[in-house]
Amino acid sequence: MQGVSGDIIIVAAGTLLLLCIFGFVFFFVIIYNKRYRQYEEEKAELLRLFEMEKLNAQLEIQEQTLKHISGEIHDNIGQILSLVGLQLSTLPTSNEDKLEHTTELLNKAIGDLRNLSKSLDTDRITSIGIVEAVAYELQLLEKTGKYKTDLQIEGDFLELSADKTIILYRIIQEIINNIIKHAKADVVSIIIGGNKIESFCTIRDNGVGFISDNFINKGLGLKNIITRASLVGGKATIDSIPNEGTLITFSIPKT
Repeated sequence: MQGVSGDIIIVAAGTLLLLCIFGFVFFFVIIYNKRYRQYEEEKAELLRLFEMEKLNAQLEIQEQTLKHISGEIHDNIGQILSLVGLQLSTLPTSNEDKLEHTTELLNKAIGDLRNLSKSLDTDRITSIGIVEAVAYELQLLEKTGKYKTDLQIEGDFLELSADKTIILYRIIQEIINNIIKHAKADVVSIIIGGNKIESFCTIRDNGVGFISDNFINKGLGLKNIITRASLVGGKATIDSIPNEGTLITFSIPKT
């Protein structure tokens, strides 16, 4: 009997030991998986922050470059072309029609450069505010004779901070440029609105549209819209139907 009891004790002790080992392994696997998931989440967050910082640096460099180009156009190229126009007006010619046409082309080039300078000037955009800046862009569209435009202000719209105003304006510029290049539209409607929490904007065109699910393949322009919005904690959605146009909506938080 004592031998049987001893065997039972040994079996029980062995079973208990195995259970302890399995319990330890199970506990170790749980802890390992938890820490691994935490590590992956931290790595993903660090990667996201790195990408955001990199994008922010790229945008800052881009704005500084645009500001420099704007100054060069306004201070140097524009003045040189204006002097050329003055010189043309004093030249004797036997073909007044040709001289007049050349002068008209030069004046148009000067006007286009001034408009470009205003669109690139960061300080001007933050000074006049997003509404006036966007209204100016739509005026330029209408002057081409190819588009009808509409701008509406809704809700309790308040101007954003200078940095967010620039990002909002550049997003709208990007969308307008995409419409000009790809949409084959003739109507562009923009609504700018907001409340105490966020500002939002919707832009609609009546162009050829595309399949919304495939917008990633439509080029960098649409990707930049979402990326710029996310840089300041905003969101962007792109809805399009072939032959029925495109609607782009995005929002930017005030804080």
